[in-house]
Amino acid sequence: MDDILVSIIVVIVTGLVIIGIFVITGRKKQQREAAIKQIALNSGWNYEPINQTQRKGFILRGEGWKLESFIEGTDRPSEAGSSDWSFTNKWSTDRITLPGELVMIGPKTPNVQLGQLSGLGSLVLQKALKHMLGADAEKATDLVEVFVGRISFRDRYSVWATSQAAAEKVLTYELENELLNWQLKESPVLKFSDRGVEITTRQAKLETPEEVRAMVGLGNAVLGT
Repeated sequence: MDDILVSIIVVIVTGLVIIGIFVITGRKKQQREAAIKQIALNSGWNYEPINQTQRKGFILRGEGWKLESFIEGTDRPSEAGSSDWSFTNKWSTDRITLPGELVMIGPKTPNVQLGQLSGLGSLVLQKALKHMLGADAEKATDLVEVFVGRISFRDRYSVWATSQAAAEKVLTYELENELLNWQLKESPVLKFSDRGVEITTRQAKLETPEEVRAMVGLGNAVLGT
Protein backbone atom coordinates (compact mmCIF):
# COMPACT_ATOMS: atom_id res chain seq x y z
CA MET A 1 0.00 0.00 0.00
CA ASP A 2 2.80 2.37 0.91
CA ASP A 3 4.56 1.60 -2.38
CA ILE A 4 1.42 2.42 -4.35
CA LEU A 5 1.00 5.71 -2.47
CA VAL A 6 4.61 6.67 -3.09
CA SER A 7 4.22 5.85 -6.81
CA ILE A 8 1.10 8.00 -7.04
CA ILE A 9 2.87 10.90 -5.33
CA VAL A 10 5.84 10.57 -7.70
CA VAL A 11 3.53 10.59 -10.73
CA ILE A 12 1.66 13.67 -9.45
CA VAL A 13 4.87 15.56 -8.64
CA THR A 14 6.37 14.68 -12.04
CA GLY A 15 3.22 15.85 -13.78
CA LEU A 16 3.26 19.15 -11.87
CA VAL A 17 6.91 19.70 -12.77
CA ILE A 18 6.22 19.07 -16.46
CA ILE A 19 3.24 21.43 -16.40
CA GLY A 20 5.36 24.04 -14.64
CA ILE A 21 8.07 23.76 -17.30
CA PHE A 22 5.52 24.26 -20.08
CA VAL A 23 4.00 27.26 -18.31
CA ILE A 24 7.39 28.91 -17.74
CA THR A 25 8.55 28.17 -21.30
CA GLY A 26 5.32 29.55 -22.75
CA ARG A 27 5.57 32.69 -20.62
CA LYS A 28 9.16 33.32 -21.70
CA LYS A 29 8.17 32.84 -25.35
CA GLN A 30 5.38 35.40 -24.99
CA GLN A 31 7.76 37.84 -23.33
CA ARG A 32 10.31 37.47 -26.16
CA GLU A 33 7.62 37.96 -28.80
CA ALA A 34 6.32 41.05 -26.97
CA ALA A 35 9.86 42.50 -26.80
CA ILE A 36 10.39 42.01 -30.56
CA LYS A 37 6.98 43.56 -31.30
CA GLN A 38 7.93 46.53 -29.14
CA ILE A 39 11.21 47.25 -30.92
CA ALA A 40 9.36 46.92 -34.24
CA LEU A 41 6.81 49.47 -33.05
CA ASN A 42 9.49 51.82 -31.73
CA SER A 43 11.49 51.56 -34.96
CA GLY A 44 8.57 52.01 -37.33
CA TRP A 45 8.77 48.45 -38.72
CA ASN A 46 5.80 46.28 -39.61
CA TYR A 47 5.52 43.07 -37.55
CA GLU A 48 3.75 40.08 -39.09
CA PRO A 49 3.43 36.84 -37.08
CA ILE A 50 3.75 33.45 -38.78
CA ASN A 51 1.62 30.83 -37.04
CA GLN A 52 1.07 27.99 -39.48
CA THR A 53 1.05 24.28 -38.68
CA GLN A 54 4.49 23.66 -40.18
CA ARG A 55 5.88 27.19 -40.05
CA LYS A 56 6.16 29.48 -37.03
CA GLY A 57 7.99 32.77 -36.52
CA PHE A 58 7.65 36.34 -37.75
CA ILE A 59 8.35 38.78 -40.56
CA LEU A 60 9.60 42.34 -40.09
CA ARG A 61 9.35 44.88 -42.88
CA GLY A 62 11.23 48.16 -42.99
CA GLU A 63 11.91 50.71 -45.69
CA GLY A 64 13.23 48.68 -48.61
CA TRP A 65 13.94 45.47 -46.67
CA LYS A 66 12.35 42.39 -45.10
CA LEU A 67 13.52 40.14 -42.26
CA GLU A 68 12.05 36.64 -41.96
CA SER A 69 12.72 34.41 -38.95
CA PHE A 70 10.94 31.08 -38.65
CA ILE A 71 11.14 27.39 -37.86
CA GLU A 72 9.74 25.14 -40.57
CA GLY A 73 8.79 21.47 -40.56
CA THR A 74 8.95 19.06 -43.47
CA ASP A 75 6.99 15.81 -43.24
CA ARG A 76 8.93 12.56 -43.51
CA PRO A 77 7.24 10.40 -46.16
CA SER A 78 8.36 7.17 -44.49
CA GLU A 79 7.24 8.12 -40.97
CA ALA A 80 3.65 9.22 -40.51
CA GLY A 81 3.30 12.08 -38.04
CA SER A 82 7.05 12.85 -38.06
CA SER A 83 8.71 16.03 -39.29
CA ASP A 84 12.18 17.41 -39.86
CA TRP A 85 12.53 20.96 -38.53
CA SER A 86 14.86 23.64 -39.85
CA PHE A 87 15.55 27.27 -38.95
CA THR A 88 15.79 30.22 -41.31
CA ASN A 89 16.67 33.84 -40.62
CA LYS A 90 16.84 35.91 -43.80
CA TRP A 91 17.20 39.66 -44.26
CA SER A 92 16.68 40.67 -47.88
CA THR A 93 16.42 43.71 -50.13
CA ASP A 94 16.14 44.37 -53.85
CA ARG A 95 17.29 47.98 -53.54
CA ILE A 96 20.90 46.93 -54.22
CA THR A 97 21.68 44.62 -57.14
CA LEU A 98 24.77 43.36 -58.96
CA PRO A 99 23.78 42.79 -62.60
CA GLY A 100 25.84 39.97 -64.07
CA GLU A 101 27.84 39.50 -60.87
CA LEU A 102 27.71 37.34 -57.73
CA VAL A 103 29.47 37.92 -54.41
CA MET A 104 29.26 35.77 -51.30
CA ILE A 105 30.69 36.61 -47.87
CA GLY A 106 30.70 33.93 -45.20
CA PRO A 107 32.62 32.31 -42.35
CA LYS A 108 36.31 31.64 -42.92
CA THR A 109 36.87 28.46 -44.90
CA PRO A 110 39.94 26.68 -46.32
CA ASN A 111 41.54 28.47 -49.26
CA VAL A 112 39.90 26.47 -52.07
CA GLN A 113 38.67 27.94 -55.35
CA LEU A 114 35.00 27.05 -55.77
CA GLY A 115 35.50 26.32 -59.45
CA GLN A 116 37.76 23.43 -58.45
CA LEU A 117 35.12 21.65 -56.35
CA SER A 118 34.11 19.20 -59.05
CA GLY A 119 37.75 18.27 -59.55
CA LEU A 120 38.19 17.67 -55.85
CA GLY A 121 35.12 15.51 -55.81
CA SER A 122 34.25 16.74 -52.36
CA LEU A 123 30.56 16.07 -51.70
CA VAL A 124 30.78 17.84 -48.36
CA LEU A 125 32.08 21.07 -49.87
CA GLN A 126 29.58 20.93 -52.72
CA LYS A 127 26.72 20.43 -50.28
CA ALA A 128 27.90 23.34 -48.14
CA LEU A 129 28.18 25.54 -51.23
CA LYS A 130 24.69 24.66 -52.41
CA HIS A 131 23.34 25.38 -48.95
CA MET A 132 24.91 28.85 -48.86
CA LEU A 133 24.13 29.92 -52.44
CA GLY A 134 20.61 28.55 -52.67
CA ALA A 135 19.07 29.45 -56.04
CA ASP A 136 22.44 30.67 -57.32
CA ALA A 137 24.27 27.38 -56.69
CA GLU A 138 24.59 26.74 -60.43
CA LYS A 139 26.88 29.79 -60.65
CA ALA A 140 29.41 28.31 -58.24
CA THR A 141 31.95 27.49 -60.91
CA ASP A 142 32.18 31.18 -61.82
CA LEU A 143 33.30 32.14 -58.32
CA VAL A 144 36.86 32.56 -57.11
CA GLU A 145 38.08 33.48 -53.66
CA VAL A 146 39.14 37.11 -53.54
CA PHE A 147 41.00 38.98 -50.82
CA VAL A 148 39.47 42.28 -49.78
CA GLY A 149 39.26 44.26 -46.57
CA ARG A 150 41.52 44.42 -43.58
CA ILE A 151 43.58 41.50 -42.26
CA SER A 152 41.32 41.22 -39.22
CA PHE A 153 38.36 40.81 -41.59
CA ARG A 154 40.14 38.16 -43.69
CA ASP A 155 40.92 36.21 -40.52
CA ARG A 156 37.19 35.79 -39.81
CA TYR A 157 35.53 35.80 -43.23
CA SER A 158 36.02 34.46 -46.73
CA VAL A 159 34.80 36.27 -49.84
CA TRP A 160 33.99 34.63 -53.19
CA ALA A 161 33.06 36.64 -56.23
CA THR A 162 32.80 36.60 -59.99
CA SER A 163 35.25 39.51 -60.01
CA GLN A 164 37.55 41.41 -57.66
CA ALA A 165 35.82 44.67 -58.58
CA ALA A 166 32.40 43.34 -57.55
CA ALA A 167 33.71 42.28 -54.14
CA GLU A 168 35.38 45.63 -53.55
CA LYS A 169 32.16 47.40 -54.51
CA VAL A 170 29.92 45.63 -51.96
CA LEU A 171 32.37 45.44 -49.04
CA THR A 172 32.08 49.01 -47.85
CA TYR A 173 33.91 50.28 -44.79
CA GLU A 174 30.60 50.36 -42.85
CA LEU A 175 29.73 46.77 -43.77
CA GLU A 176 33.21 45.53 -42.91
CA ASN A 177 32.99 47.20 -39.48
CA GLU A 178 29.56 45.69 -38.83
CA LEU A 179 30.85 42.21 -39.68
CA LEU A 180 33.92 42.67 -37.49
CA ASN A 181 31.68 43.75 -34.60
CA TRP A 182 29.24 40.84 -35.10
CA GLN A 183 28.52 39.32 -31.69
CA LEU A 184 26.09 36.47 -32.39
CA LYS A 185 27.38 32.90 -32.14
CA GLU A 186 26.67 31.98 -35.77
CA SER A 187 28.45 33.96 -38.47
CA PRO A 188 26.15 35.29 -41.21
CA VAL A 189 26.29 34.49 -44.92
CA LEU A 190 25.77 37.44 -47.30
CA LYS A 191 24.90 36.99 -50.95
CA PHE A 192 24.89 39.83 -53.50
CA SER A 193 23.38 39.04 -56.91
CA ASP A 194 21.32 40.50 -59.74
CA ARG A 195 18.20 39.75 -57.65
CA GLY A 196 19.34 41.75 -54.63
CA VAL A 197 21.02 41.01 -51.30
CA GLU A 198 20.33 38.28 -48.76
CA ILE A 199 21.79 37.82 -45.27
CA THR A 200 21.12 34.44 -43.66
CA THR A 201 21.76 32.41 -40.52
CA ARG A 202 20.28 28.95 -39.95
CA GLN A 203 21.20 27.51 -36.56
CA ALA A 204 18.26 28.93 -34.57
CA LYS A 205 15.34 31.34 -34.88
CA LEU A 206 15.89 34.94 -33.80
CA GLU A 207 14.35 35.19 -30.33
CA THR A 208 15.71 38.31 -28.63
CA PRO A 209 15.70 42.02 -29.48
CA GLU A 210 19.51 41.92 -29.53
CA GLU A 211 19.53 39.23 -32.22
CA VAL A 212 17.00 41.13 -34.30
CA ARG A 213 18.95 44.37 -33.98
CA ALA A 214 22.14 42.57 -35.08
CA MET A 215 20.52 41.31 -38.31
CA VAL A 216 18.82 44.62 -39.08
CA GLY A 217 22.01 46.52 -38.26
CA LEU A 218 23.98 44.39 -40.70
CA GLY A 219 21.29 44.98 -43.31
CA ASN A 220 21.44 48.72 -42.72
CA ALA A 221 25.20 48.58 -43.30
CA VAL A 222 24.48 46.93 -46.67
CA LEU A 223 22.05 49.70 -47.53
CA GLY A 224 24.40 52.37 -46.23
CA THR A 225 21.82 53.76 -43.80
